[in-house]
Amino acid sequence: MKRKKSKFWSFWLSFVPGCVEMYMGFMKRGVSLFALSVGIIAVSSFLNIGEFMFLDLIVWVYAFFSARNLTHLEDSEIAILEDDYLFHLDGMEVMKNKLAGGYRSLVAVLLILFGSVMLFRVLYRMLQGMIPEVISDLLWNVSYYLPQIVIGLGIVALGMWLIRGKKQELLEDHNG
Repeated sequence: MKRKKSKFWSFWLSFVPGCVEMYMGFMKRGVSLFALSVGIIAVSSFLNIGEFMFLDLIVWVYAFFSARNLTHLEDSEIAILEDDYLFHLDGMEVMKNKLAGGYRSLVAVLLILFGSVMLFRVLYRMLQGMIPEVISDLLWNVSYYLPQIVIGLGIVALGMWLIRGKKQELLEDHNG
C-alpha cells in the first residue's frame, strides 16, 4: 500500500516534474512526466527553437499542480490510485499504421533532413578552420536555421491543413 510522504519534501520535489510521483511510489507516472519535460528541453535545444520551450512550461505547471493534489490526498485515496504511464504505447499501433500509409514518406524525409543537418554540423566543426570566413558564416547560418525553417513550415502546413479540414466539415454540415 502506498503511503503519504513528508509534505515538506513533497513541496520541494514538486518543482521538478515527476519527482513527487516517484517519491510517492508512482514510478510510471513520474518517469513519464520527467521524460516528457527533459525530452522537450532536449529537442528545443538540439533544434535551436526556444519557442518550443513553452510546451515544457505547460508540462511543468501540470506536473506541479498534479503533485500538489497527489500530496493532499488521503491515504485511502492514494491506495486506490493506479500507477500508469501518461502516454500509452497501444496508440503506437495506430501511428504505425499511419506511417505505413501517407505519412511514411514525410517522416522519412524529416529523418533524412535532420540526420543530414546533424552530420553537416559535425563536419562543419571539424573543417571550420580550413574554410574561408565568408563561406564558413554562410554554412553556419544554413545549419543553424534550417531545422527552424523546416519546423516553422511544418507548423504552417499543419495549421492550413486544420483550417481546410474545418472548412470542409462546415461546408458538409451546411450542405447536408
